Amino acid sequence: MPINANHHYLNAEKEYLAAETTEKKIMCLKKMISLAPSHKGAENLRKELKRRLTRLKYANEKEVKKSGGTKQGIRKEGYQFVLIGKTNSGKSSLLGKLTHAKPKVGEGMFVTKKPGIGTFDYEGVKAQIVDQPSLGAEEFDKSLPFSADCLLIVVNLEKGFKEYEELREEVEKYPGKKIWVFNKADKLNMDELRKGIDRIRSNKLMGCVVSAENEMGLDVLKQLMFREMEVVRIFTKEPGMSDEKARGKDPIVLKEGATVKDVAEKILKGFSEKVKESRLTGPSGKFVNQEVGLGHKVKDLDVVEFHT
Repeated sequence: MPINANHHYLNAEKEYLAAETTEKKIMCLKKMISLAPSHKGAENLRKELKRRLTRLKYANEKEVKKSGGTKQGIRKEGYQFVLIGKTNSGKSSLLGKLTHAKPKVGEGMFVTKKPGIGTFDYEGVKAQIVDQPSLGAEEFDKSLPFSADCLLIVVNLEKGFKEYEELREEVEKYPGKKIWVFNKADKLNMDELRKGIDRIRSNKLMGCVVSAENEMGLDVLKQLMFREMEVVRIFTKEPGMSDEKARGKDPIVLKEGATVKDVAEKILKGFSEKVKESRLTGPSGKFVNQEVGLGHKVKDLDVVEFHT
């Protein structure tokens, strides 16, 4: 038992010990890691939990391979969204609209036989999107939703909220973030659409109404996806360069809470030790060209200038 562990952690630990499958143990262990004490005295605990999670993930991959299934191994690259939903929900169409992928799209049952992969590129930030075979399909990879950073749960609005209720129960077991994507809004009349939107709001769901067919609501979906990634885009410039020109370059992408030191280290490992002065212009600064320390927390769209 860790020092000063709260009851939420202890409950998660009990769930982990009672788990009967590797997938369930992985889910519980992730929960334990998120709830573990953050003080220095629990540092060894956190390390051990992470090592245990790595071993379980490896064991789970071996189990999937040993089962002799036809599931295609997917290499996770950066932040990963996974599309999940029932057959004919429009997942493959959404993959095509959100990325440059060209998946097979059709009206038949269980058209997607293997995962489709595309790159989501929004405002200088990239992420991987995986289109799973539909729930209920033999090819559905049960392990993939457990490792995803965020699930895009696709609901066919033509079938009303019955499908949502069924999916809600199914996806509760998966950790990570979730965005509900109510697709095929183009199939509804204005009154049906209004009622659907009201239902979503009343349930306080993180999600939106879209149509992959006519691209309605896709901008809102992209904004939600960007927000859930919890990243900041930082631009760097050389002395004498204008902020406008700096913002025309590709940004450095970091997790929220990053510091000026993190920016320097992203440029080159060890570079922060050579920095004698750093200046910043942007949302986290009080004024233009403010001199800041390496511990200063940056915000999205800051421009940083280093002097060595």
